[in-house]
Amino acid sequence: MRYDKAGDRVILLSLYAGIAVPFFYYGIQLLAAPYLPGFSLVSTTASELGSDLSRFRSIFNIGIMILGVVTLIASVSFLLAFRRLGIHPLLAWTASLAVAMSGVQNLWAGCFPIPDPRHAGYPAFIIPMLFLLPLLTAALWRQGARSYFIGTLILLACMVTLRSGMSGLNRYEYRGILQRLFTLTIFPPIGVAAYVLSLRIRTIPE
Repeated sequence: MRYDKAGDRVILLSLYAGIAVPFFYYGIQLLAAPYLPGFSLVSTTASELGSDLSRFRSIFNIGIMILGVVTLIASVSFLLAFRRLGIHPLLAWTASLAVAMSGVQNLWAGCFPIPDPRHAGYPAFIIPMLFLLPLLTAALWRQGARSYFIGTLILLACMVTLRSGMSGLNRYEYRGILQRLFTLTIFPPIGVAAYVLSLRIRTIPE
């Protein structure tokens, strides 16, 4: 595929969608939290902000669907950027697909808010998201932010242990904070990866 500086500018503009992902995700919660009586960072999950317990559930549900669209745009920009930087095609496609599945899951969750049993999604959405961080780490290993991704991988391992019940922690009582810590391994890495890619694209010589 041939690229020129105009093409690089298109990639850069679309990467801004990726940079916005974590701000969008946590910003939606900030906007929706005041409308859920008894909201707690520790014991209230993000999805509960879109439930029928909220006085204005549309803030979260519409917001999370918009986030899904933004994430899908980001996934395309990732693929273009990976290919532009010469990342192995298999790694480029799988990492970009994992980002895309995160977007699909967001769209799905907004369409079917809890208590709808479909809200949790399907393995086809969830499994790629679980591999999102390792795939981004591998794809960006030589591009930058290596320490950040290693640290976040360690956090992911800790969260898998905590959420599995192996630690003996009361997962229901602390479901909100456990979920928010877990999402630090999904949404911020998308933003960091997009930022790193944007820096690398800018340094490509004329």
